[in-house]
Amino acid sequence: YYQFPVGESLTATVGAVVRQDDMLAVWPSSYPSDSVLDVLTYAGANAAYNLSSGAGAGLSYAKDNLSASLVVISDEGTDASEGVLTDEGSDDITAQVAWVGDSFTVAAVYTTSDGGNTTDTADANDFDAWGISGQYDFDNGISLNAGMGWKTPENESDASNIEDETTWSVGVVWSDFGAEGNNLGFGIGTAEGHRDDSGYDDPLAYEVYYSMAVSDNITVTPAFFSVEKDGADDVTGGLIKTTFQF
Repeated sequence: YYQFPVGESLTATVGAVVRQDDMLAVWPSSYPSDSVLDVLTYAGANAAYNLSSGAGAGLSYAKDNLSASLVVISDEGTDASEGVLTDEGSDDITAQVAWVGDSFTVAAVYTTSDGGNTTDTADANDFDAWGISGQYDFDNGISLNAGMGWKTPENESDASNIEDETTWSVGVVWSDFGAEGNNLGFGIGTAEGHRDDSGYDDPLAYEVYYSMAVSDNITVTPAFFSVEKDGADDVTGGLIKTTFQF
């Protein structure tokens, strides 16, 4: 993709393959500093910040503390039978407004996705989604991050679990914990979109990690995680991840 300034406050992006967050003026979370569970990386608004990718274009505005973005992604834009902004194509449109202070960020987001649904039937990819997320950075190196999101399908189907959903997450990162360059992180949030169903267990996901900077280019991260499942056993485990950056 190609990103370029348009005047002093506007930035434009256009590309054949571009991701939603590449074009947003603000990502309203610093959690995690070292990703473990993917489900906790969407600033609590998993459907609105769905990181869709494909052919896209966007405009972002940033001046003083205020920023705003408008992003269009066509997931199947390279498919001639579906195309860009057509009834058959799967298109995501995201609008975001954010306020960035010296030690905090707060953002509201709205995403609509049609999923290429032309049959007017229940489809999990045909929805509207909203979210509000933010972070606050304390002077002692601790960053508190939290967010919540709502998803409403165009058509519901109880039998297929295509219903209104809510998501949320809270994450804490303590930078330079123990030694300079090392980060301690803890996160908790929804393991999937929670539905208002009788007997539904509202499964959660948890993780804790400690990212250690072995050198300027190598990071070693031991982590422990647990993911609950509705009506099934939890998935719990640990890992040690090594990251190389050059």
